[in-house]
Amino acid sequence: MGKTKKLVVSAILLAWILVLGMTQLGLIPVGPVRATTLHIPALIAAILFDKYMGMFLGLSFGLYSWYQNFRAPTILSFVFQNPVVSVLPRIIFPLIAYFLYQFLKKKTHRQIQIFGSVLFTALSAELVYSLYKAYISENKTGFVVGAILIVFVIAVWIYSLRNKTIMAPGFMAASIATICHTVMVMGLIYIIYLPKYMETMNMSRTLATNAIMTTVVVNGVPEAVIGGLVVAALLKRKESYDFNR
Repeated sequence: MGKTKKLVVSAILLAWILVLGMTQLGLIPVGPVRATTLHIPALIAAILFDKYMGMFLGLSFGLYSWYQNFRAPTILSFVFQNPVVSVLPRIIFPLIAYFLYQFLKKKTHRQIQIFGSVLFTALSAELVYSLYKAYISENKTGFVVGAILIVFVIAVWIYSLRNKTIMAPGFMAASIATICHTVMVMGLIYIIYLPKYMETMNMSRTLATNAIMTTVVVNGVPEAVIGGLVVAALLKRKESYDFNR
């Protein structure tokens, strides 16, 4: 890809981050923290284009998150006002996505089926559990969103089982990188800010640890699935375009 095209694509994806951020669709409040969709442009850049573009979009995502926690703080914004927590993981996770995709797309269809079965089963199991929790708590929005995600995950995996396609490696790389991103952010919160987190949330060490681990699952898995589905759809489009050309 030429430099001009890279600049244009980077500008479009950067605009995506800004639009998501300004409309609050990029940082959605979930209790005391925010679930994010701002990671998706960085995933797209890293997997469909190159690692440097991914790192640039990841840096942009991190800086916007850092700024947002000063502009519209929540009870835990003191955590994300530290760039080690809000910026550093956002630069690293596109690299994970890039190298993981490069690794997976070289594997045989049978190997992808085996690796993917484990990942898709784990993601589906967590989504089913979230669906159950949404049902018993009468969270209609959460139930509908969870049901839609489960349908799409199953559809992508059935298609990938039947066809040798770059969709599966893309979905897997994007999902795993997103989970790694959540683990890095919450892990740094645990390492750096656990005592202050306990004080702010009025929790014991055990409860605070459980809350951090729960956030990894409750926020990380839906973020991983959404990111994986978007990347898989774009890879399918790219695959069809390359074939037709």
